[in-house]
Amino acid sequence: MGDPKFPRQRYSTPSHPWDGPRILEEHQMLRKYGLKNKRELWKSETMLSDLRGQARELQARLRSEDEQAVIERDALLGRLKRLGLLHGDATLNDVLILDLEAVLARRLQTLIYLKGLARTMKQARQFIVHGHIAINGRKVNVPGYLVPETEVGAIAYYAGSVVNNELHPERPAKDFVPTLVSVREEMKAAASRERETKRMREGDRVRFVAKKLVPVGVSEDVDEAAVAAIAGEEAAAEPLPELPAEEGEEPEKGTPPPAAAAPAGAKPGAPPAPKAPAPKAAAPREVPKEQPPRKEPKKPKGGEA
Repeated sequence: MGDPKFPRQRYSTPSHPWDGPRILEEHQMLRKYGLKNKRELWKSETMLSDLRGQARELQARLRSEDEQAVIERDALLGRLKRLGLLHGDATLNDVLILDLEAVLARRLQTLIYLKGLARTMKQARQFIVHGHIAINGRKVNVPGYLVPETEVGAIAYYAGSVVNNELHPERPAKDFVPTLVSVREEMKAAASRERETKRMREGDRVRFVAKKLVPVGVSEDVDEAAVAAIAGEEAAAEPLPELPAEEGEEPEKGTPPPAAAAPAGAKPGAPPAPKAPAPKAAAPREVPKEQPPRKEPKKPKGGEA
């Protein structure tokens, strides 16, 4: 049993602490349901895991025609129906398909927000912790309390609370409509918005580049079809002729030399005159190197020998 001052841990943590998609989904769950920390989330996950494990074990025992398994199955399904997790003629297969949001939706904090008693999930948690919420006239200050199906209609403001006054400024407006979208749907919507933003940025970049190709004199406020047509014409146009090289500048490789001008008085169609041989350049004159200065011999110490 252990020391009652130090109760054992009633939840299990993730097996791998640095799983990116799991961390992202947990953060969205915390924001959506207004949880204080991940410990509250892990407690719900552990409860759901225990229910699934119990359902799988009962399915295996029912195949062997165990009479006690039938009693335990009815007790499990009755308990989940009272908590509002299952409805109608549910079976053990319905227990296996329960998800985490089904458990979080039965918390007192979530139901207060859905009933319109608070504007946000955080405010609903504050009302509970500060003692402004009651069930059947009894104050409840546990945000994670799983409300049975029979007590949902009895959730209201506590009679002795200041929030019970209709003129209190912290109460939501009468036309307030709470919304609770699935986390997976929110993630899909966020991914869709991100793709649409990238597509719009790419379109703006293409239009900006195309407008640079508009010739001088054309108005800038042209439509996209005209810009695309001009961009296509510029891309398909032939390259411009190259200008003759200036004096002292070497022509580029692969460029044919310019044709020489015909001499005055030459008949049209006559073969060009042979070119005169270019004069040979004089060899560079060698410059004599400077000789280092001559060093005089040092005189021996102690006079002449």
